[in-house]
Amino acid sequence: MLTLGAWPILDYDDDPDDLVSGLSAVHPAERLPKRAVLAILGQQVLAHAQSGLLRQVGLVDFVTTRYPIYLIERAGRQVVLVEAPIGAAAAVMVGEFLRQRGVRSAVAVGSCGALRPFDEGVFITPARALRDEGVSHHYLPPGEWVETDAGVRAACLAAIRGRGHDGAEADTWTTDGFYRETPALLAHRIAQGCSVVEMECAAWAAWARFRGVRFGQILFTADSLAGGTYDARDWGVGSHEVALRMAIDAAFGLED
Repeated sequence: MLTLGAWPILDYDDDPDDLVSGLSAVHPAERLPKRAVLAILGQQVLAHAQSGLLRQVGLVDFVTTRYPIYLIERAGRQVVLVEAPIGAAAAVMVGEFLRQRGVRSAVAVGSCGALRPFDEGVFITPARALRDEGVSHHYLPPGEWVETDAGVRAACLAAIRGRGHDGAEADTWTTDGFYRETPALLAHRIAQGCSVVEMECAAWAAWARFRGVRFGQILFTADSLAGGTYDARDWGVGSHEVALRMAIDAAFGLED
């Protein structure tokens, strides 16, 4: 049923039958394993694929680009890996594509900005995300926070620690406005309990809850807003390879 909000972004319809998903039937040959890794890691996914460990089994075909879908196998189990774009709307479109083809558990991985004085390369799994973006409000009624799946969080923490790093749960601020992170807004988000900031988690978590997909995420600190000044540092590039391996470990650690 459609419920109108105070503003158009808060109009919410809980009808699961949209006008787009049913337009193209999924051929049985396109079905994918139940577990997936969504990696906002740029060329790291391609580098991993070129190592010879992965086999391409499909494509997420956007108007502007294509994201290969790779299959990873361990001890008779399977996980798919796909590069995901920055930004909530496009990231959820990739998630929907995978869900339609059978994915039921997803581990995302990518960088975040530090709001508190974290060093670069600190690994975090979000317990909940502040919904300061538009996409989550199309999947859940209006609200402030959305939680990730507790079981997936546990698998993420185990994977982080299994690679020799400390891991912690924290709350994240998901924003659409990278260039609108003002001093006053930063202070308010910290007061609300946010420790890091990124652009996809709340949208993915809301999509997952609505669609019956289990979702969690591994974040690593890259740039920093701590102290009210901006420091790009090295954008967390040194964490890309190990972060991808952690996310793959976490996905394999999930039950079907």
